[in-house]
Amino acid sequence: MQFIHRQVGAKMDRIDQCGHFSGHNVQEDQILHAIEAFASTPSGVLVGPGDDAAVLSPVNSPLVVSVDQCIEGLHFLTGTDLEQVGVKAVRRAAGDLAAMAAAPLGLVATALLPPEMAHDDAICLYRSIQSESERLECPLVGGDTCIRKGQGLTGLHLSVTVIGHAQHPALRSHATPGDRLFVTGQLGGSFASGRHLRPPVRIKEALRLRDQLRDGLHAMVDVSDGLGKDAMAIALASGVKIEIQKDSIPCHPGATWKDAIQDGEDHELLFTVSREIEPQDIPVPAREIGVVLDAQPSVTVCDSDGPDVEVGHKGWSHEA
Repeated sequence: MQFIHRQVGAKMDRIDQCGHFSGHNVQEDQILHAIEAFASTPSGVLVGPGDDAAVLSPVNSPLVVSVDQCIEGLHFLTGTDLEQVGVKAVRRAAGDLAAMAAAPLGLVATALLPPEMAHDDAICLYRSIQSESERLECPLVGGDTCIRKGQGLTGLHLSVTVIGHAQHPALRSHATPGDRLFVTGQLGGSFASGRHLRPPVRIKEALRLRDQLRDGLHAMVDVSDGLGKDAMAIALASGVKIEIQKDSIPCHPGATWKDAIQDGEDHELLFTVSREIEPQDIPVPAREIGVVLDAQPSVTVCDSDGPDVEVGHKGWSHEA
C-alpha cells in the first residue's frame, strides 16, 4: 500500500520527542521518501513501501490476518513519547498473531495524524514502527497516512494490520472439559506501571507451544482485555466453564488478583491443554491457574478463604 500524506496546519518550531528539531509540518514527498529509505525488503517481501501495494511471497499454509488500533486518549496518554507509541502499536497487533500461534509475514500501518504534528515527529513515529516490526520479524511493507481535518476527531490514531501464517492456528473454540488452564508471564497493573507501552510479544512462545504440544494445545487467546474477559472469550467460543484458582494467578509486584482480572494490556498468552499434559511438559515458562469444566459458559475465581467470584464480565473496555 502506498503512503499518502498531505500538508495541513500552521508551521511549528520545537524539539520533537525523538530529539530532532522540527521546523515544519508533514509533507507528502519528504515523508514518503524517508519511509522508503529506512524500510528494508527482507526475504519473503517482493515489493515493499513505495508502490501501490505490497507483494509478498506465497506460503504453503493458511494466512492469518488481524488489525488493532492504538488511539490517543484511550490506549496512550497525550504527550507520550512517539517512539513508545509506535512500539506499542506494533506489539498490540502482533499479540494477535501469537494468540493464533501464527508465524509473522509482515504488517501495514495506517496513521491519522493531528494537523499540528511536525514532519520529524511523523518520521520518528514511522521509524519506531519500522524498527520494532523488523525486531519481531514482521516487516513493515506498506500503509497509509493522512492529516486530520475538521472537528470530529482529535489526537493521533494508529491502525496496524498484521499478516502471518499457520498450518494449524490455535483457536478460542477448542477448549475441552478437563483441560488444564495456563498463562504466561505476570498480570495486572500495566497502565499504572507504564508496562502497557512495551507489552511482551509471545510469538516465539506460541510457536513453541504449537510445535511441541501439537494436538495437546487446544485453545489460546491474547490477554489484552484482562484475564476475566479473555478467559470468557474462550468459555463462550468453546461452550465451557472456566475455573481459576485465585492463589495461582501470577501477578506483577504491586498488582492484585483483581488487577490481573480486569486491567488489560498484559498481552500474555492464556491457553488450555489436554489434561494428560503435565505442567513440567509445557515448553515455555507458564503457570497453571485453572481448569475447564463441562458447564454453561462462565469464568469463576475460586477462593479458599471466601465465596467464588464470577469474573467473566470483568475487563478492559475499548470505548473511545
